Amino acid sequence: MKHTTARKVSLLNTKNIVKQEIRLPDYLLEDLRIAFSLYEIPEFPGIIQTTQARGILWNFGFWRMTSKEFEKELDTNGVDLSKNTIEWNELVNIVTKRYYQGGKDQELKDTFKIFDRREKGTTTVNEIKNSLQSKLEVPITEVEIAEMFEMAGVPSGKSISLDDFMNL
Repeated sequence: MKHTTARKVSLLNTKNIVKQEIRLPDYLLEDLRIAFSLYEIPEFPGIIQTTQARGILWNFGFWRMTSKEFEKELDTNGVDLSKNTIEWNELVNIVTKRYYQGGKDQELKDTFKIFDRREKGTTTVNEIKNSLQSKLEVPITEVEIAEMFEMAGVPSGKSISLDDFMNL
């Protein structure tokens, strides 16, 4: 089965629902493809068990869902629950819809929380540097963080709010 990257997904317009071609960012699509391939049924390429799809989706922002909410999400997206399997295209459609209906914003908010350890609503170059140094194997300097801020148009001495962070 050929895995295509573009899917027609309904996005809510202010007046009506519009069909348009949208894609997941390449890095997310590649991560999804790799995860899917780990569970793909050899006799049925492009298909995995629904239980394994739940594990994959959990890593793509669906971890707040109960079992009933998960089943409803599958049903809403046209997945036949009686099959106990899900196809590649169905999985991509689900993740793409979620990503463009707020998943991207939630990912940014979750990331910001890593930097805003004191939950004061802002962070600084030093706090980002400390967070990244504790999470990354490669050392990162304050100068490199300052350059990231500069590239984003935010002065490195200024605190950055969640709104600023989401607009970078």
